[in-house]
Amino acid sequence: MREAKANLAINNLLKDVTKKFDADKTVAQLADIRILALEEEEPTVVKICRLASAYITEKKNFDLGYVAEEEIGDMTDMQYLLELMLKVDRSANREEIQEIRDKIKEELS
Repeated sequence: MREAKANLAINNLLKDVTKKFDADKTVAQLADIRILALEEEEPTVVKICRLASAYITEKKNFDLGYVAEEEIGDMTDMQYLLELMLKVDRSANREEIQEIRDKIKEELS
């Protein structure tokens, strides 16, 4: 994201989920990030925040299996998504966010 305020919000959520995943707190923080993304006119982040929140609300977790499937490394799906969101201006990151979006849609349907 472009604005420092948005990146700070994402970094704060990243710090929180790295310590302990709290579904309700994560959904609330994603809602705040979504508002900031709307202000920045960043539709990819707006959509992924909404879908991730819906997934977490329904499943009480964010265990998509995306990180394991792609053999990305030692982080959770939420941590990886947030890292991608920090640099959404990179086309490769945007594409991966869209892959995660599609996986969430598949899981929720």
